[in-house]
Amino acid sequence: MFRLLYISRAAPTISDEQVQDILQCSRRNNPNTGITGILVHGGGLFMQVLEGPEQEVLRKYVKILDDPRHSAAEILYISPANNRIFQKWSMGGIESDSLQFQYISKLHARRLEVVDANTFTETMREFAQRLREAK
Repeated sequence: MFRLLYISRAAPTISDEQVQDILQCSRRNNPNTGITGILVHGGGLFMQVLEGPEQEVLRKYVKILDDPRHSAAEILYISPANNRIFQKWSMGGIESDSLQFQYISKLHARRLEVVDANTFTETMREFAQRLREAK
């Protein structure tokens, strides 16, 4: 199994309906490929975690790169994984304000550093817990 985290800039003209379309399409298609994850959007940014079989995750990311609803996609973290963090979500969706994206901006600033896989996994588990508590 594989986990990939990326950040990108939303197209300036993207609508809430288009974001919902992304989520609905992912929820419909991801179970067929074994992909789970979460899409966080807001403040003109997208952040997404994809987890699943390595080839499927990489294929999905390449497809995402061609989507005109966003640009400037950058991988922040990519690694093999033993367990899923978002196993219950074919694609969870969270709308976030730009202040919450400050944390993601910090990850972006540190993207060239080597991050221990266990540290990253724990950070993602804490993130998933916050999402569950927010529901």
